[in-house]
Order: sequence, then C-alpha cells, then structure tokens
Amino acid sequence: MPFFYQQNINETRHLAIWSITEPVSFFETDVQLAVDIQNEERKLQHLAVRLLFKLMMPEADLNKMVMADNGKPYLQGVPFHFSFSHCKGYAAVAVSDTDPIGIDIEIVHPRILKVAHKFLNDLEKALLLGLPEQEQLKQMAFFWAAKEAMYKQHEQLGIDFAKDFNVLTLAIKDRGIVNAQILHKGVEKKVQLDYHFGEDYVCVTCFTE
Repeated sequence: MPFFYQQNINETRHLAIWSITEPVSFFETDVQLAVDIQNEERKLQHLAVRLLFKLMMPEADLNKMVMADNGKPYLQGVPFHFSFSHCKGYAAVAVSDTDPIGIDIEIVHPRILKVAHKFLNDLEKALLLGLPEQEQLKQMAFFWAAKEAMYKQHEQLGIDFAKDFNVLTLAIKDRGIVNAQILHKGVEKKVQLDYHFGEDYVCVTCFTE
C-alpha cells in the first residue's frame, strides 16, 4: 500500500493520503486492532486511516485511542495533535506539533448537491453564481471538506455549518491556502485552509493562523 500523497504544510504541520487498494485482511494484519464494523467498506477505511497514522507517528499506541463526544479521536499524553478522514478509496491523516488541526477528504460527486443547503451560506452561494456546472460541483466539494475540517479543528459541539463557518474565497488553484472564519458562541476565530484537488477528490486541512 504505497503513499499516494504527502505534504509538509509548514515546519510543524504535515499530512498524508493513501489510495486504498488492499483488502481488509491486509490492514487487520498490520494494525492489529479489533474493529466492530460490519460494513466492509467502512471497516476498510477505518483500518486504513489508522495504519497511515501508525506509519506517520510510530510512537503512538493505537490501543490507547479514544473517541471524544464530537467524534474526534484522541490519545492522552501525546505531544502532538492529529486528525483523521476517509472516504471511498482514500484515507487521510494530518498531524500538528503545536495546536489543534482538522482534515477532511471528499470525493467530488453530484451527491453533494443534495446536502449543499446544510453547509452553504449566502456569501458562499454568491461565490458559486455564474460558474460552469462542473466547476460549481468542484467548489461545493471544497466548501464541504473545508467545513468538515473546520469542525474537527474547532473541537466544539452545537455547530451550524452554514451559520458558524465562513469560507471567504473559492479554491481557484489546484493547491493553495485560503482564509476562513469560525463564528461560534460569540467568539470569532480566524483559520487557514490548506487545500489540494486530486483526480477525483479534494482534501482540506484547517489550522489557526
């Protein structure tokens, strides 16, 4: 299972993505974790992201990993922050030496249209106006991944993706960094979104400025 993509965002933040081509048995052998997930595809993604994390951070003990109320995995006592994401065919991990980080990877697919009303606000809808249909879909996938990454970085419950998260610009290039705002419970936090588009996916990593 080769690395598909690796990137140093800066000196303290790093991410990696794997293209999942192996069967579940491959990951069960290397990860050595009991995973009570019946759906084969979900189980495959779950194991793949943990094996990727293990290879990035070999000192981490996966058996001590716990899930927080917001669904984010934690390891107590480790001197770094991390975030997981997976989708059909891919596993992604981001690690930060300094502060909370969030990552999300999404396939660019028309199903995004069915849920767009849940995460797009008026400013973001205005940015999409006039774009060709395929480009709109691509940018919607970016907004979706961006807000999932923001949610993981913010580490708070009770989030309204459309109201509390504001992505300020489109993702014009194949890879770049754009600014965003988190407005939640009277607190404004400025964050940055490192993004890149793959052949059929977009991956976004969120961190504080």
